[in-house]
Amino acid sequence: MNKISLLTVDAAGTLLKPWPSVGAVYGKAARKKGISVNDAELDVRFGKAFNDVQKIAQKNQGEEKEFWRKVVKLTFQPSCSGDVINELFEELWELFARGEPWKLAEQAVHTLSILKERKYRLAVLSNNDSRLRSVLRDLQVDHLFEHLFISSELGCEKPQREIFQAVEDTLRVKPDGIMHLGDSYFRDYLGSRESGWHPVLFGSDIKVDNHIDAFPELLNLLT
Repeated sequence: MNKISLLTVDAAGTLLKPWPSVGAVYGKAARKKGISVNDAELDVRFGKAFNDVQKIAQKNQGEEKEFWRKVVKLTFQPSCSGDVINELFEELWELFARGEPWKLAEQAVHTLSILKERKYRLAVLSNNDSRLRSVLRDLQVDHLFEHLFISSELGCEKPQREIFQAVEDTLRVKPDGIMHLGDSYFRDYLGSRESGWHPVLFGSDIKVDNHIDAFPELLNLLT
């Protein structure tokens, strides 16, 4: 086995998450427009809307905004529609391009900084859209990463082999020299394992060989 030289990290759900939740952020913006909504209910509706839209549309570059427009409209049905929902969507689209509604995982920056000092290469591998670049800049963590691999820019997403291949080709690292950390068993853990990488599942109830609940635990895996 090659010594691991590269760690790739998933973004939403692993490195960072909406704070205090998607429903809370959506709800706050909606109430400013006089729309009466419940944050917990919005969280549930968002999850369903996201999954439904993802089945029929991928977040490809140039199409990512329309993808999210459909998600937001479905999330708020039947609470609001027409011009109001369009205005609300535009506000949310811009908001989620900033660091404000996001929170970094506890001790993530400290842990990744230590790994960087230990000469590990770091990259982000995310099923996200191009707004992730400005979010990471806003949160002042973009400097930690050698490269950002973003699905909408690449035209493929985890668990597709193509996105893992893109990392290998761009950074010129063999599969068994790469570890990937992510919170999705299907997209992150299985996707990277089937590509011959070393997968680590983050913060999940699913029991697997390599599983951590906090970033500092990476330091025991990468010594």
